[in-house]
Amino acid sequence: MYAIQRTLGRTFTRALATLALTLSPQAFAQSGEEPRWYQVEIAIFTQPANAQIAANAETFRKDVSLSYGNNTQYLRTLDEAIASLQAQQQQDALLIEQTSEPLETETDDSTQATEQEKAQLLATAPFIKLPQSLRGLNDTIAALARRNRQEVLFHEAWRQPVVAPEAAPAIVVSGGETFGEDQTLGGTIALGVARYLHLNTNLWFAEFAENYGQGDLGWPNLPPAPARHPEDIQDESINLNAGQLNGRDDLWAQYEVIDTTYQSMLTKPYVVTNLATLTQDRRMRSGEVHYIDHPKIGIMVYVTPYELPEQDALPEPGAQIAPDETATLQDTP
Repeated sequence: MYAIQRTLGRTFTRALATLALTLSPQAFAQSGEEPRWYQVEIAIFTQPANAQIAANAETFRKDVSLSYGNNTQYLRTLDEAIASLQAQQQQDALLIEQTSEPLETETDDSTQATEQEKAQLLATAPFIKLPQSLRGLNDTIAALARRNRQEVLFHEAWRQPVVAPEAAPAIVVSGGETFGEDQTLGGTIALGVARYLHLNTNLWFAEFAENYGQGDLGWPNLPPAPARHPEDIQDESINLNAGQLNGRDDLWAQYEVIDTTYQSMLTKPYVVTNLATLTQDRRMRSGEVHYIDHPKIGIMVYVTPYELPEQDALPEPGAQIAPDETATLQDTP
C-alpha cells in the first residue's frame, strides 16, 4: 500500500491550478495584454405572435449553407469540469503509485472536490454554466413564457475572457424539441470586443415533419454538432469519384456507398419543413439588456464585467454574486 490518499488532495489542487492556467486569459490573448473577463447571459425564445405573421408574409431562403464553423466551444456544467479534473487526478495518482516508495497509509476524504474547491473552480474557470441564482434575467424570461406563451429554447450564463471578434470562441447553442439527431435550435454565438462589445449570431431555427418519403423539400441539411473533444473527430468524408474509395478501383463498392447514403436519407425519421437563420453581428454595451428581434426567435443578451477573484479572496462555499439591478433594456434593431 502506498500513501496515495494523503497526496490526492494536493493533486486536486495542482490539477485545479493547471486548469486555471490552460484556460487563463493568457491562453486567449493575441498579445501581451490580458483580455477582460465578462459574465455573459443569453436567453433565446420563440416568437409565436411574429411566427403567425411570418407564416403569411415572409418566406425564408433555402439556398443557405449551415455550419458551426471553427473555434467552437461547448459550455460545461460544474460536474463535467470536476470530472475532467478528477481524471487528471487519477492519472497523477497512478504516476505516484508507480514511482513512490512504500509509506504508511493514511486515509482522508480529499479525493473528492470540496465545496471550497468547487466554488474556486466556478469563480475562476471560463465557459462553466452558472447556477440559476447567478443569472439576472430569470424573472424577465419567466414573465415572457407566462404571459406570451413563448417557449424558452436556451438560457444560460457563464464567464469568459473576451478577445477580438475574429479570435472569439464560438459557443455552441442548441435547444428546443428533439427530432431524431437534430433539435429545433442550433448554431453558435460568439462574443468579441473591439471598441465595443460585438455579438455574432450564427443560429438556425428549424421546423420538422415525419418523413414519409417526401424528400428533403429543398431545405439544406442540418450540420452535425461539432466534436466535444479532439479524439471524437473522425474522417467521415466520402469520395464520390469512381475508383477512389479507400484506394480501391471498385465501382461496385462506390455504388454501394452512394446507395447507402441515399437510403440513410430516406430512412431519417424527420425532414426539415421550414428553416429560418439569424446571422448577424451586433454592437452592444455592457451592463445593458439587449433584445434582438426576429420573426421566429427572440434573443436577450446581458453582459457585465467580471473581475477574477484574488487567490486569497476566493468565494466561500455557497457564496452568490447578486446580478446588477441597474441594467436597462436596449432594443437592438
